[in-house]
Amino acid sequence: MSSTEAWRALAERIIVKGKLIFDTSSVFESDKGTKDPKVFALAILARTIGNVESALILLDSERLVEARTLVRCCYENFFCSAALVKTGDEFIKAMELDDAVSRKRHAKGLLAWVDKQDQKPGFAEKLEKFAEDMDKKHPKTPALNHKKNAGDGTIKDAYIFYQVLSNDSAHPSARSFSRYITWDGDGDDAQFTLSAFPTVEPGEVVETLEFICSVLLGVCVAANEAVGGTETGERLWTLGDDYRALSNASKAARDQVKE
Repeated sequence: MSSTEAWRALAERIIVKGKLIFDTSSVFESDKGTKDPKVFALAILARTIGNVESALILLDSERLVEARTLVRCCYENFFCSAALVKTGDEFIKAMELDDAVSRKRHAKGLLAWVDKQDQKPGFAEKLEKFAEDMDKKHPKTPALNHKKNAGDGTIKDAYIFYQVLSNDSAHPSARSFSRYITWDGDGDDAQFTLSAFPTVEPGEVVETLEFICSVLLGVCVAANEAVGGTETGERLWTLGDDYRALSNASKAARDQVKE
């Protein structure tokens, strides 16, 4: 079995485990309602599984950049789930406040657009009232910060991979744009070719699959802890051991190529 096939097989096993955690978890009615940390943890897990399955489809279609962009979303989910497990209700409150900040910002942006129109739309007055009320309720509310979430969840190192995926795929950056350009020749005689299909560096598909397995496994562990644990299907520690073995093998292969 090739390295790519091995990572893909592990990803599928972790997906199965994630779905079992979701399907077999019990979330009882409580005074917290949908603000129960278990509800949030399972929602994050469901979102991550969907992101991962979509990223795998994109990899099958040789759309590496788009797949890595979705994996970046998975890391945001991971930061949230880890912070949720460590801080519980405090994180849920922070997420609610972040939503308030977002709605306030969108309302003010829309009002700025309204001011430029020749005729005021019918919803303008109601929108102005909404923006004023939000200012009174949330005058200086901080937005969610993924780096802080990673720190709060004691997974600060994972933020490094998030930055890599942001720069080389998700963000319009010099690095991500360079994927569409290839050079022929050296120095002043060099000529470039612009392609509609981004270049893929050796090992990037395997690296992306490793990212997928790592982040999905992390979200599964967090969700499992949040809901009180489940022993259905493969054990998480078995998947974790297999992940470490594959990761070590991939690192050894990369080191051998460098030599």
